Amino acid sequence: MSSPLRFHRHARQCIDSVVREGYAALAHDKASCHAFTSLLAHVRACSTLLRPHGDAPEAVRVLVNLARYHREFLRDLTAWPGGADSMHRLVHSLACHLLARYPVPIMMTGVWYGKHTPSRRPERRWWISHASGTRFRDIPDMPLKLTRKMERLLLASPAHMPLRAAMRRAELLGLDAPRELVDAVLTTDLAHDLEHGEYWREAFHFFINHWQDIGAAKIKPIVDFLYAVRLRTAEQMTPTGLVFIPPPEPTFTLAGRTPRSLQKRIDEWHRELGMRRSGLDAHRVLGRTWATLGLGEFRFHEPPQADDAEAVDWLIDELLHTNELRAEGRTLHHCVASYEWRCVQGLSRIFSLRRRSGDGPAQPRYTVEVDPRTRTIVQIRGHRNALAVGQPRRILGMWAQHMRLTMAEHA
Repeated sequence: MSSPLRFHRHARQCIDSVVREGYAALAHDKASCHAFTSLLAHVRACSTLLRPHGDAPEAVRVLVNLARYHREFLRDLTAWPGGADSMHRLVHSLACHLLARYPVPIMMTGVWYGKHTPSRRPERRWWISHASGTRFRDIPDMPLKLTRKMERLLLASPAHMPLRAAMRRAELLGLDAPRELVDAVLTTDLAHDLEHGEYWREAFHFFINHWQDIGAAKIKPIVDFLYAVRLRTAEQMTPTGLVFIPPPEPTFTLAGRTPRSLQKRIDEWHRELGMRRSGLDAHRVLGRTWATLGLGEFRFHEPPQADDAEAVDWLIDELLHTNELRAEGRTLHHCVASYEWRCVQGLSRIFSLRRRSGDGPAQPRYTVEVDPRTRTIVQIRGHRNALAVGQPRRILGMWAQHMRLTMAEHA
């Protein structure tokens, strides 16, 4: 069988599988199932949206999501003209035809992708509210308080940017944040977590006011610290089960602090974290594992630079267990052990750049965080959060190119 035929058959099988999943997800609502059937038939007949290609399964999920809101359809489905265009434009056209009284920016179309998760449900409600004529900043239960300027920036966001990231970007630009600060914040959890809006607004003002002393490279460590000490419940697996530990300083504030005093407090937290991980608690706490990103091992051989010198090997390995994160953090004196939660949730993947001289053991030199959703290197940290320079930086650049990873500028 030729390659095109194999691809066509495989694509059909993937589409059929997602269609079955869609009917199973809507099984409790016969009216939604009927709407899904109608969507499948008309979209297949008048557009290229469901033609066998790599995006077709995602297009089916879009139809499932639209079918859930069939009671709010404003126009007859059969009046949608369809056509041949990119998936993003066709989805935007279909959603607007069915649900929009007023124009909706194509940037917001991404809310119809993916499964019907708790984070997606409010986004789809925001879309419908805005499409009915409500100003975005006036939508009830909006997690961010947007000004008129911020809303204008939001509606002009790049077409393929996720809605929550676009909202965060608009908020920062509306506060006149430097572009480097905006880019750095969007590599953190704040790109999709819009809760605790007032607290983070205070933090953003702190970042902007002290930008010359902070810089892009420190934003992610500061955000991680603020999450850990004030906002995020930690998880630990013990012999009796999963234990949830509340944040140690739920009233921590940046008011009255300077970048220097904040950095001193972050360094103290790193030391406290290291002592907790290496103390008795570390022997009582069990570890957890998570799925690999699947990049495999990377090795770079550096020949001897002189007759009496030894060859050096640089290795990059993925860390896949709690204890590996702890050992890495203890060796390099940073807080990677606190990233267990992010790894378990699939938000981060952690790699270790190690150096081996001669026949000796490989020693950790730098820890690398990769966002598995975008395959982007978002953070590189050495001993006490030192930045990568020289040969390690060049090796990480080669690794990124070889593995087809993007490297964030501030990394």
